[in-house]
Amino acid sequence: MGGATTEITGLTRGTHGGALVVIDVIRAFTTAAAAFAAGAAEIHCVEHLDEARARRDAHPGSVLMGEEWGEHPEGFDFGNSPVQFDGVDLTGRIVIQRTSNGTRGLAWTDAPLVLAAAATNATATARSAATMPPVRLVCTGDDAEDRACAELLAAMIDGRPVDPDAAVAGIRAGADQHRARWDRPRTAADVAAYQADVDACARVDTYGFAMVGRRIGPVVVLRRVDPPSTG
Repeated sequence: MGGATTEITGLTRGTHGGALVVIDVIRAFTTAAAAFAAGAAEIHCVEHLDEARARRDAHPGSVLMGEEWGEHPEGFDFGNSPVQFDGVDLTGRIVIQRTSNGTRGLAWTDAPLVLAAAATNATATARSAATMPPVRLVCTGDDAEDRACAELLAAMIDGRPVDPDAAVAGIRAGADQHRARWDRPRTAADVAAYQADVDACARVDTYGFAMVGRRIGPVVVLRRVDPPSTG
């Protein structure tokens, strides 16, 4: 990699001429990567809850995953937690995902190469994105974790020194920002579950695959793709 300068932006509607990397660390795309690791064949990302439910009806055997205002939506099979897939077998299943930031980011943007990213698949994402410059990194949230992941990816793509520890610190700072905004009292179990998710979100390069998107109308279908070899 190297030889280019990436652009880091917030989320706006529009298209891009090269590789577009949509980032949601806490927790949408960390959760998506965990679902792929559990065997999911595809993840269909939609902007709205009603779209998710309608798409499940159109794909018998598919499962719903995601959140609405941070909560597990009624009728969804899975929430927005990467650790929920520990011991779960999704081999061959279609997963339909809806989240407040991550899947909205995919719905609002397009490019010749679209990738969904978190810290857990950073290197694979960077290798894939570098094949189609210029690269734009889109932070779907305003907290520290997406920016920290974007800066890590930019360093990888641009061939600059990489500091995973700084990325981890940024992710944990972002997690504290999220927690400071909790709008209702949480039980000890809620806090422990959230911390387990944060720990998973802060593990750089847990997985060696990229998540590449293909637009089909309003839906972006993610597939697990091995990155190009560096050798």
